Amino acid sequence: MIKRAETLLELKRCDELLNKLILDEKKYDNNIVENFVVRNYFSTIIKNKNNILLIKVIDDVIVGYIFAKMINSDTENNLGYLIDGLYVEKEFRNQKIAKSLINKVIEMCILNKVSYIDINVMYKNELAKQLYKSLKFEEFRITLRKKII
Repeated sequence: MIKRAETLLELKRCDELLNKLILDEKKYDNNIVENFVVRNYFSTIIKNKNNILLIKVIDDVIVGYIFAKMINSDTENNLGYLIDGLYVEKEFRNQKIAKSLINKVIEMCILNKVSYIDINVMYKNELAKQLYKSLKFEEFRITLRKKII
């Protein structure tokens, strides 16, 4: 079942999954601090009713989440969303859970006449890029970084 995260327990679990996502991204970004911990992020974020926080529940256990926030960044004032977090527990991967979470956000955005959805992905995260491209996301912007230290 996919549903909106609402209870304090659900929001806390999403914080736990976000911490796992951040640690998982460490293999693509050496600047991520290993002992960094997110607390009460989603309980604050969810107060904005335009934000979308969905969870995938299997046997009463939250096994994945997706977070999307409203953005209004293009020159024609089109309404857009940014998928700003997506994580599925390792033992539940390859079951199309991430795809179903993204599709649910897309469905909600279509109903609300949203013009576009953006998602950021680490350049070397080929699995994520394959997933997004399979859902018809296209390369739109590339950010380059020069390490100084």
